[in-house]
Amino acid sequence: MRKALCILVAVVLSTQSSATSPAALVTEAEIPGATLRITVLQPVDDEKAAELVDWLRSASTNVSLAYGRFPNPSTTVIVQPTSRYSWGGKSPVPFGRVMRDDGERVELYVNVDRPIEDFYGDWTATHEFSHLMLPYINSRNKWISEGFASYYQNVLMSRAGHYTDAEAWKKLSDGFERGRRSRPELSLNEAAEAGVRRARMKIYWSGAAIALLADVQLRERSGGRESLDAALDDLQRCCLPSTRTWSGPELFSKLDSFVEEPVFMPLYRRYANRAGFPDVAPALQRLGVEINGSTARLREDAELALIRDAISHGANQ
Repeated sequence: MRKALCILVAVVLSTQSSATSPAALVTEAEIPGATLRITVLQPVDDEKAAELVDWLRSASTNVSLAYGRFPNPSTTVIVQPTSRYSWGGKSPVPFGRVMRDDGERVELYVNVDRPIEDFYGDWTATHEFSHLMLPYINSRNKWISEGFASYYQNVLMSRAGHYTDAEAWKKLSDGFERGRRSRPELSLNEAAEAGVRRARMKIYWSGAAIALLADVQLRERSGGRESLDAALDDLQRCCLPSTRTWSGPELFSKLDSFVEEPVFMPLYRRYANRAGFPDVAPALQRLGVEINGSTARLREDAELALIRDAISHGANQ
């Protein structure tokens, strides 16, 4: 999901049937490890539709930068054109979601009034495609699915060159701060049960904090042999796409089975049922991420500067 949504509008739009809407363009796009089946719905002219397909090819390729291929070899993408007047906002992609009721389908609502150049710097499609790196997680542990996608939307936009390293770490740091301030009396699981309307920032950014802590711990202890990328690579090879609902502990136990010593379940036991927010400040300090107002400074002499750069660029330490 995406930015300051108008929930009523989202509900109205979600009732529109893609199956019965006339298609402006139906095509396929080859990306690393997958073929996307793309439908761009009316109203949109042929030139704009072709531009949107090229953008989708780029955004989905961003996700292949995690471990070399897209997580689902056959995914349907539905593009619903809208306008800024429908959403009351300026985002080129004001809303997106993943549907898993009949295979995996990514639905993206796009502002056709915006120039195509604006789409490449927008994170919504990368966020939604990143969801496919995990199976469907039950609602009690929604912070995992939304959080991992929030972590990767920034990491992958950096790897693809749409964000500078400093921009990506600033966005992550800002997100962690929003999450820390959101419903501090709730645990992560309690926030997920409260729902997005009541605890949106905690749900999205607590899981991103766990993803960062796991990634740093794996890379540091293994000298770069292990990483969150590698664990998700193994998950995809064994278990995805999955047609059933997973619990958070089930997913984290499976991820721990791919690494030398458990990382994910210890983080779950430490934070999932405890009020507050995962403590990422020490990790950011060791990574050399310093926030000064609206900018981020990345210290090259930081203890874990190499790990920070490996995360940003998709390389081993």
